[in-house]
Amino acid sequence: MSRTGPNVRAYRAAIISFVVAIAGGVVAALGYGTDLGEDWLGIGLAASLIGIGFGLVCWAKYLDFDEHAVEEREPLVVAPPAKQELHAELRGGLEPMGRRKLLVGLLGGSFVSMFIGFVGPIGSLGPKPRGERDRTSWREGIRVVTADGEPIPVTTRTFDQLVTVWPEGHVGEDDAQVVLLRLPPEVLTERTVRNGTVEGWVAYSKICTHAGCSVGLFGIDNREPETLRQLVCPCHQSVFDPADAARPVGGPATRSLPQLPLAVDRDGFLVAAGPFDRIVGPIAWDET
Repeated sequence: MSRTGPNVRAYRAAIISFVVAIAGGVVAALGYGTDLGEDWLGIGLAASLIGIGFGLVCWAKYLDFDEHAVEEREPLVVAPPAKQELHAELRGGLEPMGRRKLLVGLLGGSFVSMFIGFVGPIGSLGPKPRGERDRTSWREGIRVVTADGEPIPVTTRTFDQLVTVWPEGHVGEDDAQVVLLRLPPEVLTERTVRNGTVEGWVAYSKICTHAGCSVGLFGIDNREPETLRQLVCPCHQSVFDPADAARPVGGPATRSLPQLPLAVDRDGFLVAAGPFDRIVGPIAWDET
């Protein structure tokens, strides 16, 4: 007796399902590691999980795991026709055994591919390693742009206004977001200027050094005897002095915001003169 009909279709469906699962894991890994985005990551992981599940169901169908049969008691003496039928059944049973290697290999490849697809998201659950936090998209010569992708002309005359900016081509990256201000040049301290300012323009990482929240508030107190300018993190009220290299002056933060050195390109737009002067975000217990 040979396996035909539904069994062959189930076998082919199992192969296709496991191949889809492998492709899904590859797509998920590419979606996480490239610019394809989180949508492709989700689609790939879904395809991998569904492919493995459906493939196992089809494999069980191929092996007749869902088939129920009742066999009447036969005489103790087996007649020659019965022997021939038994031999044919045994020969037919060798066929799925030979095909099992292919299915096992595809199933193993599906699990490996799915595991690779999950490595990135699982690793993202914890804090970034020091090496990762020390490398952002900011590089020397890369333009400073707004959320709409517009560059910032150095000739803008407005002072004491905050805008969130990113490196050109990397708008929306969390670890690259920057608060950009233009302060009167005479209020900037020497070390702030030395770290890289242009005509009063100064830029700091928007990620608070206390708990990683966004430093998105800028306040000015111009009451006598002096004007105070402050960057504030709304989560835990950490306060930084933008005129003095974002030095912490209040709240739980104990470390200055990383400063981004600035320069001007030949078209008159602000660009980065290099990466941040230190690691972005909160420091770990074993870092200084």
